[in-house]
Amino acid sequence: MISLKRHLSWGLILSLITLLTLQWIVVSYVINNLIEDQLVSRMQRDGESLLAGTYFTKSGELLVDAKYISTIYERPFSGHYYVVYASKRSYASRSLWDFNIKIKPLNKGQHETSFIEGPEQQPLLLVTHGYQKQGYMITIAVAENLAPLRESITKFQLLYAGVSLLGLMALLLIQRLIVLKVLKPLQQVQVGIAKLVSGEESQIANDGPEEISPLIEELNRILASVQSKSKRSRESLGNLAHALKSKLTLLNQIAERKEMEKLPIIRKDIYTATESISHHIERELKKARLMGEIHPAKRVELNTEVAQIANTLQHMYIQKAVKISWEISPNTIFCGDREDLLEMLGNLLDNACKWCKQNVLLTAHQDKVITFTIEDDGPGCAENTLKLLVQRGFRADESTPGSGLGLAITNDIATSYGADLTCGKSTRLGGLLVKVSFPIR
Repeated sequence: MISLKRHLSWGLILSLITLLTLQWIVVSYVINNLIEDQLVSRMQRDGESLLAGTYFTKSGELLVDAKYISTIYERPFSGHYYVVYASKRSYASRSLWDFNIKIKPLNKGQHETSFIEGPEQQPLLLVTHGYQKQGYMITIAVAENLAPLRESITKFQLLYAGVSLLGLMALLLIQRLIVLKVLKPLQQVQVGIAKLVSGEESQIANDGPEEISPLIEELNRILASVQSKSKRSRESLGNLAHALKSKLTLLNQIAERKEMEKLPIIRKDIYTATESISHHIERELKKARLMGEIHPAKRVELNTEVAQIANTLQHMYIQKAVKISWEISPNTIFCGDREDLLEMLGNLLDNACKWCKQNVLLTAHQDKVITFTIEDDGPGCAENTLKLLVQRGFRADESTPGSGLGLAITNDIATSYGADLTCGKSTRLGGLLVKVSFPIR
């Protein structure tokens, strides 16, 4: 999964590095050309000064008046040189000492710029112009050492690179602060989703950026729709159970008519069928009575819910005087669908009440997992049938009313949460023990 923060950071880093590198190259190139143009312009002026000081004697000898020459051209290997060439005769600056610069004679108005190697391997910029004076064609070449210039340009490039690097680091720091500030609302949305999963909230707080606000609203709308549909479905189930119970009462009244005394077998079959159907309806009515507000991953108040289930079952098995007790560790927290938990515990406790002699015990504790254990003091179950208890339709005793779906449904609920359901023998009460272990969410 690509991190948005990392993606933005790397995108900006690469963009800035590319931009600053191109800027460094362009600025260096422009400054280098600008300095060289200025240098060529100055050397051209020096060449024109030399032209003004150049003259020919009556005998045709080439001379240069010293007052037109800068003293820098007199110091040996100073880095500033000139050569005046006319009529196969040349006049060179004393700074060249014994080094000879070969120049090509140019016609009037011609000029050339080139790079050559001078005395002491100095890199020289050579500017050559062609002139005409006193009827003679004169070629004046002025050269200057580029080493100091290049050294200055190198220093500038290094300084510019250092400043650019500092600027890059400052921009990246500013960008990181901006990204963190921009993404902070997303972190709040993440916290809101975590609270939704843990059951602390039923909706996601819509405090995110404008771009993701529609997404949060849509998620909240879907959550509200799921809750509403689930509640309507459970209420419809309760209404259907009530309606069926009314019809069963009518069937029993029909079976009690005098006309049915002549048909005792049919009457008995009607009573048996209505009693079995009534048993299933009672279970659905029990779930309808236990139904409350529905939230996905809502944190469930275990003591309150278990007490309510126990109270309902004790009224259902009032003739048996069932005693249901429970022990719940203080740190045990179940986060999930409240109705799933009620149906699971209701099925397990109902099964225990059905088979117990009198006592049923529920314990819940949290360690690395959340474990619910239901035990009873009934006859228990044979070792070879323990694994069959969670199969749909399996009944350990066909003489006891039931459909054999209770433990199977409970197992399905546990599986949907990634929980493990195991059956065994209770060491405390001697009957059946059912243990469900939920991973901590």
